[in-house]
Amino acid sequence: MEKKFFCYLLTIVLLMVFMSSCTMEQGTDYENSYQDLHTGTGMNKDLIPESVEMDNAPINPMNRWEMATHTNITDVCAWQWGLSAGRRNTMQAASEMPDVYQSGIDNGFNQQWSHAYIYHSWGFYVWGDADDDFHDNLDGDSGESESPEGYNGKWAGYYYNRNDQYNGDWYVGYACHYIEDVSLVLHNTIPDVNMLVYHFAYEEWVQNNLTGGHKFLDDVKNDWNYYPVTDPKAGIRSAAWNTSWGNSNGIGKKVWQNYESSGFPTGAGTGNSTLVNYTRIMIREAGRYTKGAIKYALDKYNQWTNKY
Repeated sequence: MEKKFFCYLLTIVLLMVFMSSCTMEQGTDYENSYQDLHTGTGMNKDLIPESVEMDNAPINPMNRWEMATHTNITDVCAWQWGLSAGRRNTMQAASEMPDVYQSGIDNGFNQQWSHAYIYHSWGFYVWGDADDDFHDNLDGDSGESESPEGYNGKWAGYYYNRNDQYNGDWYVGYACHYIEDVSLVLHNTIPDVNMLVYHFAYEEWVQNNLTGGHKFLDDVKNDWNYYPVTDPKAGIRSAAWNTSWGNSNGIGKKVWQNYESSGFPTGAGTGNSTLVNYTRIMIREAGRYTKGAIKYALDKYNQWTNKY
């Protein structure tokens, strides 16, 4: 509780002090290609792992992708690992639930705190608890003052170890929400005024271009690589830094600068080409970390055999 109370008081301070200390450089030109993602400099240059090609995935993509953002990405990633339709359905349904269980006026702070892992532009952590929520929904109590933070005090391993694959899968899907969230620049960067005002507008734009418009989901389902996750908390830190504004690879900065210059669009097929291209990369990266998260859980608890 002391951690949550302290961080609650820091919310306003962070938006005032850190915004003034890390003014975002408008107009900086980043020409890094996708191949340059892991050649950045700075204190976190070794935080991002090399991607690994998947070696046991099905050949043909699914035919329909009509669910919401998290459900779609989680579904695609579970499908790419060859999980049954029943298991995919369980994971994809659960992946939306953190926004349901950690939302509303009473729990608004809890959602903002739990769904973020924010870096200063200099590369050090400043705010957010997504690492703990992600860990606790996969592996249980991490030892932090707020733990255990798994939904209803349980976690994937709790059920897998009791031969309950259905509920174990549910918790894996639930946990995927956190690593998908921190893979987006708005959940890993100290916000300026426009980020605060247009946060939901950008997410609406992504949603409207997942299966229509720019079809960002194709960039996940056609990508057969993943980032290994060997420790849940380290996985969150890596995913967050990968697209944070301060990372010299430029993904997060390019995304947001071009969302601004495009006039904060929300419709399908809108936005300039640079915004579209860097958002494609960001969504693809989210998919790679999600695949790594699923593999981590199924490896650890020996759950590759479909039981339903």
